[in-house]
Amino acid sequence: MTVESSKSILKVFGIIDIIFGAMEALLGILAVAGGGLLATGTIPADQVDVETSGAIVLVAGVVLLVLGIFSIVEGILSHRAGKDPSKAKTAFICAIISLVLAAISLISTISSSGSPVSAITSVLINLLLVMAANTLRKQQG
Repeated sequence: MTVESSKSILKVFGIIDIIFGAMEALLGILAVAGGGLLATGTIPADQVDVETSGAIVLVAGVVLLVLGIFSIVEGILSHRAGKDPSKAKTAFICAIISLVLAAISLISTISSSGSPVSAITSVLINLLLVMAANTLRKQQG
């Protein structure tokens, strides 16, 4: 991978990561709000254990929110590294963490018989970010 293509990859996928991270954080906020309403019994639900369901939705919402914020940070760091290769080390570390999280997501999606398309896409994008950031990091010395 060339230095110029690495810069382009980091810039483009950094912006994509920021956009998807913002959407993920927004979904997390909505899930936290909905889970909180469900857990407190504000929203009546038939034939469901409301408190347990609400707590599960609440925890999932918090996880989504944290992952969304992490994706935004990763996107910002990647985009900055694409503009200034001296910042590639932090983007590289963040991309590795994100790749591990994406791999865990892929494994849990496959084990729960879900559709792995989104998780596979996430792993591939994060693998590209790791490779691009590593190329710039090595070039910096």
